[in-house]
Amino acid sequence: MNTSSDGIRPAPEATASQTPTSHAARPPGPGAVEHLKTAECWRLIEAGSFGRLAVEGLDGIPDVFPLNYTVHDGSIYIRSAPGSKLMAIAVHPVAAFEIDGEQDGFRWSVVLRGSARRLAIDKEIRESDVQSLVSSSPTAKYNYICVTPSSVSGRRFVDQRGDPSPAQNPAISQPPTSAHEPTRPYEDTVAWPPSDSLRPQRPVPIAHFPPL
Repeated sequence: MNTSSDGIRPAPEATASQTPTSHAARPPGPGAVEHLKTAECWRLIEAGSFGRLAVEGLDGIPDVFPLNYTVHDGSIYIRSAPGSKLMAIAVHPVAAFEIDGEQDGFRWSVVLRGSARRLAIDKEIRESDVQSLVSSSPTAKYNYICVTPSSVSGRRFVDQRGDPSPAQNPAISQPPTSAHEPTRPYEDTVAWPPSDSLRPQRPVPIAHFPPL
């Protein structure tokens, strides 16, 4: 595997098979975030088949498309039907591509940023084998997109949902700090059964007087 001038792909001495990839060997501790090396990012990308393409729409507002992909020669290849995706990259030929997953109690994500273009050369279409890419969507897709990254980054951390106790995840027992957060107490912090002050009380009868 060759190294490009921008360092996006790993050098032969740092291939995925030679670089430590097991997060069990050096796992990030609770609350810590591990920044993945380039070789590990590509290992995860090449092992996947589903991601999210982010582009700048014609109206200037970002848009995201969940889709299937394949990898060839350091680029992401995608099948596409005619529509907003192709029109967006024709006007704004830049994109971001994201994949994520979980394994053995860890969450990870990888983000690529770079250029996007519609394929117009038959030779590149054949060599990338994008024509054989199977899409989960039933829409016919006879157009092809290539995303060539200029940067690749990835993160991995312990999935905090694995142990929701306040000792391991103090955030669940903290009071709301934003006006948009709920003001009711979290279920984890409410005692059960409720105290007498929280039990329903019988209504107090309203005094009634006959008309004069």
